[in-house]
Amino acid sequence: MSAYFELDRESDESVAIYRTKDNACYKHFHSNIEILYVEDGEISVTVNGERRLLTKNCVSIANSYEIHSYRTPSASSSLVIIIPVRLVGSFSSLLRLKKMASPFLAECPASDEIHRAAIMLLQSASGSGHLIQKGYSYVILGLLAKLIGLEDMPENTGVELSGKILKYLQQNFLEDVSLESLAKHLGYNKNYISRFFNANLGCSFKSYIQALRIDYAIQLLLGDSDLLLTEIASKSGFTNYRTFNRAFISVYNQPPSEYKKVLL
Repeated sequence: MSAYFELDRESDESVAIYRTKDNACYKHFHSNIEILYVEDGEISVTVNGERRLLTKNCVSIANSYEIHSYRTPSASSSLVIIIPVRLVGSFSSLLRLKKMASPFLAECPASDEIHRAAIMLLQSASGSGHLIQKGYSYVILGLLAKLIGLEDMPENTGVELSGKILKYLQQNFLEDVSLESLAKHLGYNKNYISRFFNANLGCSFKSYIQALRIDYAIQLLLGDSDLLLTEIASKSGFTNYRTFNRAFISVYNQPPSEYKKVLL
């Protein structure tokens, strides 16, 4: 399944930090910085196609628009920290020119410092105000930058354009959106946008739109079992049921009619 854009994260003004057991999350991305600290067990983390099995006291970091996912093979306990880029403007500006040398930090003596700062952030998350959140966020990010190291950002990474594309598609995927309409909206040639999509987002325009629509169809299936599949196809942005059925099979390896039977 293609990665999905967490549009709801774009309105975040405060740090989101929480503990999670046996974390499992499909491929996703957003403009914020997402950090995972493994407190116990082991968890498989993938960031921009690079996968690592992390154990206790290991850390991962996914920067703006980097695709990341989590899977727990057996059992895990971890802290997830999601930092809005607006809260850490100086660090975000740095990451326009530099990037982490790796998305992963192995267990080391300084891991405890990151954990202590994360616990303080967790304890003060509610009602503490932006100043305290900003302070602990900078401590965590600063330690990661020091321990992992920074390297020059490759030219033409297109982070800003990626963000514009993903926001537009998230807001318009139920409409008759096309590569042509996307390119016109952004002021680019459609062939350039097509190449950019494949090179920077890891999939084609068509497959990404299809994944957004299928995910929306699943939400409709879960929310209202009385809806006819033809209605769900129409509400999800598909022009006809045949296209919907074919797209659904390509993602879930079964037709929506079979999937619906399992739900019922």
